[in-house]
Amino acid sequence: MPVTTDQDQRRHLRTEFFLVPLEREQIPVWVFKPESLADGHAGLILNMSQGGLQVLTNAELPLTSELYDIDLLLGEGQGVAPFKGQARLVWSRPATQLGDLNGLEFLTRHSQAEEFLMAHGVSIAERKWVRCLLVPRSA
Repeated sequence: MPVTTDQDQRRHLRTEFFLVPLEREQIPVWVFKPESLADGHAGLILNMSQGGLQVLTNAELPLTSELYDIDLLLGEGQGVAPFKGQARLVWSRPATQLGDLNGLEFLTRHSQAEEFLMAHGVSIAERKWVRCLLVPRSA
């Protein structure tokens, strides 16, 4: 009989691994989810435009809801204030074997999350991405 560990019995992964495609290489990045948001989809915000953003998520756990609460993971445990927003899934496509690229738009203009991301200057080309959680919400 195979031996199971506590990790094998977990319903949701607390750490997710991504390979960020950048030119001819793939950069390894980990997202550590807070226990209180373990049901959320871990993601990496790779790019941002006026009112919208591109988020890389786990291909094995595709986004299936239309609406999401977005929580930026910026080190809240170290006293950094949380940045949040609400977004709608607009499109989704495979990006790599491990990840899907998703286009989302903010539901409320100038949310805390959008303001932070605009000031931060998210850019995959500059290797400036932000870890986040997408938590499905009802309409």
